Amino acid sequence: MAPKVLDEFSLRAREQEIIDTTIALIDKLGVENITMDKVVAAVSYSKGTVYKHFLGKEDLFLAIGNQAIAIMYDLFSRAAQHKGCPRERMLLLNISYLIYAILHPALFKSVQCARSPNVYGKSSEKRLQEQERLEAQVMSATMGIIEDAIAKKQLILPAHMTMHQVCFAIWSQNFGTISLLSNEVEQCSGASGMVVERELLNQANLLFDGLQWLPATREHNYRQQIELALQKVFPSELALMKAMGRELCFE
Repeated sequence: MAPKVLDEFSLRAREQEIIDTTIALIDKLGVENITMDKVVAAVSYSKGTVYKHFLGKEDLFLAIGNQAIAIMYDLFSRAAQHKGCPRERMLLLNISYLIYAILHPALFKSVQCARSPNVYGKSSEKRLQEQERLEAQVMSATMGIIEDAIAKKQLILPAHMTMHQVCFAIWSQNFGTISLLSNEVEQCSGASGMVVERELLNQANLLFDGLQWLPATREHNYRQQIELALQKVFPSELALMKAMGRELCFE
C-alpha cells in the first residue's frame, strides 16, 4: 500500500503539533534539557516523520522562536496603532511584552536560545528567512512610534544615538526587567516587594524622561492612560490572564 500523501494543511497542522509539544516540554523540562529523542517520544509520529519537518533540534528551536516573534508582533502592532501620543503607545508596547511573557512563559524563556549562532548554523534557509522577515516587522512597529515622536517634535534623538540604539535600549530594559521580576519567568532574589508591571512602567518612564521624550512624566498621568488603553487594546489577553489568576496592577 502506498504511503498516505498529506495535503499542505495537514502537513502544517502536524508541524504545529510538534512545535506545540516541544513548547510544553520546554515549560516542563527547561530548554536546556530538550532533545529530539524526547520530542519524538512525546508525539505520535516516528523519528523519520519529525525529521521530515525539522532538520534537527536547532531547526525546531528556530521554528519555535519564529512563532514567538509572530505572537510578539501581533501584540506590538496593536499597541503601535493605539490612538495615543507616541510615548503612551511605546509604554503600551512595553507592557504588551510583559503580557506576552505572562501568557507564553516557555516562549519567553526559550527565545534567546533560538538566536544562538549554533541554531543559525543548523537551521533551514526557509526558517532563517522567515525569522528575518518577522524581526523586521517587530522592529518596524517599534521604530514607527519613535519616528512619529520625532515628527511631532516630542523626541529629539541624542547626538550620539540612532533610532536603532534607542530601540535596543528600550528592548533590553524591558527584557531585563521582566526576566528579573516576573513570577511567570523566575524572580531574582532581590525582587522582594517589587511588582513587575509597576517597575516596567517606572523604568520606561525613567528612560524616556532621560531622553526628554515629551510629555514628561510630571506633565502626564501615564499610569492611568495605560490602564485605560490596555482595556481597549488587549481585552482578550487580559481575560486570559484573569482566568489564570493574574491581573496587572501598577500601584
